[in-house]
Amino acid sequence: MLVLTLFAVLLAPPDAKISMLNGQTHGGALSAISAADVEITENGALFKLPLEDVMAIEFPQIAPVASVESQMLFFFDGSQLHGSSIARTAKSLTAQTVLCGAIDANVDAIHAVRLQADNPSYTQQWNTFLKRNSEKDNLVVAKRDGSGLDFLAGIVSKVTSDNVEFLLDGETISVPAERVYGIVFGRLPGSQTGTAGPDVSIQLTSIAGDVCNAKTMILEGDQLKAESAWGQMVSVPFNQLQKIDLSNGRIQFLAEMPALLERFDGIDPANSLFAGLIPPDQQKLLFGPQRNMTIERQSKLRLRGREFARGLCIHSRSELQWELKKQFSAMDCVVGVDDEVAFNGSHAVLLKIMGDDNVLFEKLIATSDDPLPLRLALDGVSKLTILVDFGDGSSVCDWLDIAEARLVIAKEKP
Repeated sequence: MLVLTLFAVLLAPPDAKISMLNGQTHGGALSAISAADVEITENGALFKLPLEDVMAIEFPQIAPVASVESQMLFFFDGSQLHGSSIARTAKSLTAQTVLCGAIDANVDAIHAVRLQADNPSYTQQWNTFLKRNSEKDNLVVAKRDGSGLDFLAGIVSKVTSDNVEFLLDGETISVPAERVYGIVFGRLPGSQTGTAGPDVSIQLTSIAGDVCNAKTMILEGDQLKAESAWGQMVSVPFNQLQKIDLSNGRIQFLAEMPALLERFDGIDPANSLFAGLIPPDQQKLLFGPQRNMTIERQSKLRLRGREFARGLCIHSRSELQWELKKQFSAMDCVVGVDDEVAFNGSHAVLLKIMGDDNVLFEKLIATSDDPLPLRLALDGVSKLTILVDFGDGSSVCDWLDIAEARLVIAKEKP
């Protein structure tokens, strides 16, 4: 009986939280994903949600776990997968993964491989190698004294579990695989990576953040079957899913958009006691609007303990404007005074958001207020303007966060 009960639990539909582009959320048992719909049973009723209106599907009850595999593959499309038995020939790269099974990809799709277990002491250097643009392959090795990483530039012709064949200055040398920390493959200027931009980002249960980007997906039984961005069909058990992100091409983060206008009028109201004590250029350098970090540039945005990876931190008095060209239907965000200053007394800041000449939102936001979620309609709006002003005649605690600000791209009119 215990075996049958456990078997039934393993086959039970996963609990999911579904976020829609219109701001609504649904929660319940996920039963199917097709090319057109997502099926979910919510409060005993079956709903079919159009896939084109879904922004994300999350599985909050599935906890992340540490990967048992030490090697890692980095794809040009942004996919990252822990694996083992990484091997490369002149045309393809193969590996075994717990999360996605056997991997077989064209070499043009692979950006890098890490052949050794992650060493936190080398993380910063390794990430720097990943950002380099080189026409040659970089063979990255750990220095013998353990003080860091070094590299050789040449051509990698073959990778096996034992050796890496490396062409250096016209001579082929065989490097023991155990000496190689990783390889960042070169790319000729203007060359194609062999991968198209992903429509779906499948975030897996690995604590290290394994991600498989895909073009299409369907849920069949307890398996999510996806056509990966590098062209291979992969199958992932739903109990290894953390999140399915479908927002690519559907939203645009405001912090990543260049501002048409960015004006900072100073940190103190005119005629105040401290007005004019700091030169305007220095004020803007110290207190000007920041993207994805607070005014002090040392921490991410935080509202009542919740941290946000994206958003704007704007000090009064500032005005920012963006050109939207009527391309967006709505903006979602969470606003409030950043935790860095919110508990330093009772103060307030004024937030005013305009779409062209129309006021979309205006409110005095106090340090004691809870974070406020906003959804503002942007249909037909050409210019978006955000004004952060002195709310109480003082600039004290005027660190206003517009966190996770994202614009929903309008659908084409039929």
